[in-house]
Amino acid sequence: MTSTQSAALWTQEGETPALEAVGITAEIDDLIARVHASQRYRNPHDRHIEVVYTFPVPTGAVLLDFEVELGERRLVGTVVPKSDAEEGYENAITDGDTAVLLQQTQPGLFTANLGNLAPGESASLQFRYGLLLRWNGDEVQLSLPTTIAPRYGDPASGGLEPHQTPEVTFGQGPSFDFCVNVRGVLREAKWSSASHPLTVESHMVDDDGRRTRITLARPTSMDRDIALCATAPTATGSQVQLAPDGDGWVVHMSYRPDALEQQPEAPPRAIKIVLDCSGSMGGDAIAQVRVAGERILDSLRPGDHFDIVAFGSSHRMLFGRALPATGANVDSGRDFVRSLDADMGGTEIGAALDAAYGIPTDTEVHQPHVLLITDGQAWDSKPVIDAARRSGYCVFTVGVGSTAVEPFVRGLAEATRGACELVVPNDDMAGRIHRHFQRILGGSAKFARVRWPASPSHTSPDPLPPPYSGDTMHIFGWFDDMPDGEIIVELDLADGTRSVERFCIPTPPSGTQSRGPGAAELDPFKGIAHDIPRLGAACRLAEVRDPHQATALATRYRLVSEWTHCVALAIRVEADKATDLPTLVKVPHVMAAGWHGLGTVMEHRAPTSIDPPLAAAERFSDQSVSMRGRSHFRRRATAYSRSLPSGDDHADFVATLRNRALPPILSIDYVRDLGLSDEVVEALERAVDTGGTEHAVVVAFLHLMCRSEPGRTLDRAMRRHLRRAYRSLSLNAGIEAAVGRAFELWRSAEAQIE
Repeated sequence: MTSTQSAALWTQEGETPALEAVGITAEIDDLIARVHASQRYRNPHDRHIEVVYTFPVPTGAVLLDFEVELGERRLVGTVVPKSDAEEGYENAITDGDTAVLLQQTQPGLFTANLGNLAPGESASLQFRYGLLLRWNGDEVQLSLPTTIAPRYGDPASGGLEPHQTPEVTFGQGPSFDFCVNVRGVLREAKWSSASHPLTVESHMVDDDGRRTRITLARPTSMDRDIALCATAPTATGSQVQLAPDGDGWVVHMSYRPDALEQQPEAPPRAIKIVLDCSGSMGGDAIAQVRVAGERILDSLRPGDHFDIVAFGSSHRMLFGRALPATGANVDSGRDFVRSLDADMGGTEIGAALDAAYGIPTDTEVHQPHVLLITDGQAWDSKPVIDAARRSGYCVFTVGVGSTAVEPFVRGLAEATRGACELVVPNDDMAGRIHRHFQRILGGSAKFARVRWPASPSHTSPDPLPPPYSGDTMHIFGWFDDMPDGEIIVELDLADGTRSVERFCIPTPPSGTQSRGPGAAELDPFKGIAHDIPRLGAACRLAEVRDPHQATALATRYRLVSEWTHCVALAIRVEADKATDLPTLVKVPHVMAAGWHGLGTVMEHRAPTSIDPPLAAAERFSDQSVSMRGRSHFRRRATAYSRSLPSGDDHADFVATLRNRALPPILSIDYVRDLGLSDEVVEALERAVDTGGTEHAVVVAFLHLMCRSEPGRTLDRAMRRHLRRAYRSLSLNAGIEAAVGRAFELWRSAEAQIE
C-alpha cells in the first residue's frame, strides 16, 4: 500500500471535523452477514450545527435497527413514510430541537442528517444492517465500502440534493476500527483480502460456540473498499431456514445449483467487450482494464466473434462489427487493449453500451453478450440500467478499482440476467474473467421453479430467474401456517434434461413461535431467525412497483427505502433549544486510493506520495468541473427550470425567488414582483380579505410551495426560514383554505406546463 496521506483532516475554518470515529463489526452466520456500524460526532464550533454524512453501504444492505446516543439520552429510530419523516425532522430543526434523519439516498448510499448538535456536544449513531451473501463457485465475497470516489455527472440527476452530495478531502479521515466474527458454514473457510492485510484467528470459542475472528493487520485509512474472500471448496452450497413472521412463517433458502456444466460443444458466442477509459480510471483501474481485456481475448474460441468498444465522453470501436476470433483479429485486439489509457474524459456508459448493442453480428452466431469493465463512477445510472433491460442482451459486468460502484455494476448485470464480478487491485483478474466465461459458455438454466410443501402467500423473487452454475440464489416463501416437508427445486437445462433437488424444511427450535404484528422487534442480540423476515421483505420490496404498496410494505417491516426514512427526535427544554437555524457541516470522504491515478494500491510499485491538494486538483480539474464545478444547488435548479417553457409566469416565479433574499415582512407586492400570475395574486388577495395579514398569507403560500417538487429547488436555508415563519403563525381554517385554493391555482398552472 503506497498512498501517503496527511496526518489530519481539517475543516475550511481550520477546526477538527465533526466525524471523529467510525467502527464496523460484522457477524457472519452461514450466508447472512449482520453489520453493526457506529459513527461518533462532536461539534467543535461555537454554534449549533447540522452534520450531514452521505456514506456507502454494500449493495442489498437492509437496515435492521438505528439508535442515537446524545449525552445521557438514548433515542431509537422509527421508520415512517418519507414525507412524514422529513416533516418531523424539519419541524424539530426549526423548533430548535435535535433530530436525526437516516435516508436511503440511492441504492448503496445512506445519508445521515444530525441536526442542531449543540456547541461542544457529542453524539453517537449506531445502526445495524443485514446482508445476504452469495456463493461464487467455491468462494464467498464480502465487500464493505468505506468511501465514495468523485463521480461523473450531476448528483441531482441521481436524486441527491445539494446537502447530500458527498465531497472529498486529502486528509486522513476519522479513526477506523474493523472486526468480523464468522460462524457456521464459512467458519472453516480460508479467508483472504486483496485490499487489506488481515489477521485471522481461527478456533476461537465464546458463549455462542466456535468462531473465526478477522481484523485488519494494521491501522488503515477509509480510502478503499474492504474486500474479503472466503474459499471453502467442500462447504455445503444450499441451506434452508424457517423463521416466524408475525402470525405466520417465512422460509429462506440459499440455493446454489451445481448441475449446470459448460457444454463441450457450446455454440459460438458474440462477445462485445466494453472498456471504461474515462478519467476516473487513471492508475490502478486502467491497469486492471488492460489485464482484463487480454484475459478476455485469451478465453475466446476460434468460432466466437468479438469487437471492443473503448469509451469516456465518446467511444471508439476496434472493428465496428463482431469478427471471428482468428489469430490475426485477436492480435489486433491485444494491440488495441494495450494502447488504452484513462484519457477519454467523462463516463458516458449509456452511449457506449448503446453502441455495443448495435454492433452487427454474424447471423450464425448465437446469444450475443456484452462484457463491461468499469468502475461505474457516474451518478445517473438508472437510465443506463433501464436501457440495458430493454436491449435484450445479457450484460456481464466487472467492477474494477478500490471503490467500484457495486450498486450500478451489479444492478446492471442482474437487470439483464447477467452476472457481476468485483475485482479490486491485487485481486485475481484471470479467475474472475474465467468465471464469467464459464457463465457465458455454459449458460443459465432455461427455466427454474420451486415446489413448496404448501401454498405460499408470497414468494420472492417472483418470477424466479434461471440461475448460473455455482451462483447462489436467495429464495423466500411466506406461509400462514408453519410449513412442513420438502422444497423441490426444478431446473430445465439447455440440453433438454431436468435437474431436480430436494431440501427439507428444518424444525424450528423449541419454544419458537410466531408472535405480534409484522416483523420481530428490533433487537441486535436476538438470533438470526428474527432478521430473516425483514431480509425477505426487502427482496419483495425491490419487486413492488406501486408506491402505496411499497410504502405499506416498507413501513410494516421497518425498512429504510425509497419510500421511507428513519427518524429520531430529541425534544430539548426551552433553555437548551437552538435559537438560530444550524450551520451545515458536510462530512467529507477520504480521496479513494488510486482514483484518477492519485497514488496506487497495486503491488510491486515504487512508493509514491499523493500530490498536494492544489496540484492534485489541477490533475483532474477537467473531470472535476463536470462533477462539482458549479453549485450543485444551481445545477438542480437550472435543470428544473430548463424543463419549463421560457417566459412562463410559473418558471419566472421559481427562478426569481431562488435568487432573491426574503424580506423581514412579506407582502403580495413582493410575490407579484417575482412573477406570480395575476390569477394567483388575486386569490391571495381574497385570502387577506378573510382576515389574514399579507405577511401571513404570503408566508403560508410560500410554505406550501416549498413542500412541492419545484419548491425543493430552493435553497434549504430559505425553505427552513419559511417553515419557521409559518410555524410561528396562528392561522384560522378560513385563511388556510383560501391560501390552499391559491396554491392549487399555482399547481394547476404547473400541471399545464408539464
